[in-house]
Amino acid sequence: MLTIALTGGIGSGKTAVTDLFQEIAAQSEHPECLTIIDADTIARELLAGSLKESPNDAIKAVHQMFGPELFTSAGQIDRTQLRSLIFSSKTRKQQLESLLHPLVYQKIDSTITALAQQTTNTIVIISIPLLFETNTENQFDRILVVDIPVELQIARISQRDHCSSSLINKIINSQVDRQSRLDHADDIIDNSGTLEELHLKVASLFQYYCSLAHKN
Repeated sequence: MLTIALTGGIGSGKTAVTDLFQEIAAQSEHPECLTIIDADTIARELLAGSLKESPNDAIKAVHQMFGPELFTSAGQIDRTQLRSLIFSSKTRKQQLESLLHPLVYQKIDSTITALAQQTTNTIVIISIPLLFETNTENQFDRILVVDIPVELQIARISQRDHCSSSLINKIINSQVDRQSRLDHADDIIDNSGTLEELHLKVASLFQYYCSLAHKN
């Protein structure tokens, strides 16, 4: 089994790339060969639910750590408030990460272990935005970085999330810098072009990963 950690800065297009991998794999001779694991999806699931309806341990811990002002009247986490809070306070950000990261990686590890017992899952792509920030890059066979110039990154985040330029810069500055990601990459996808160009790049890389997986 080939494990690939996919990472990149905010707004680089990680979701678009994983969606294309899934689409291309589904149209291949062996659609069952690819599995995508998304760290952000796991984190969202951990923070889903309500304080008022059987809250999980993560929800309870966030409430204890940050207080009721971070929750809506329905008892759910206000994600806009949460994002603003953690990127305006380094301490708050570290507190949330110390809570969530171990739980997220525990789920990733258990999923990979289960997949390793299935011979059909030869390629596993794990999307981890904070791969280098959590010092877990050595846990995977390869590192795939989705890359775009910082100015394009800012423009895309602004258009997608309607964030202030101040918040965008705080988020970017809180992540590993672009050059560090590129220096540690085994594979790089330049996502500064069109969707059609991106599709061709992902298709080529999928074939390459298939060839590597069969050698393992």
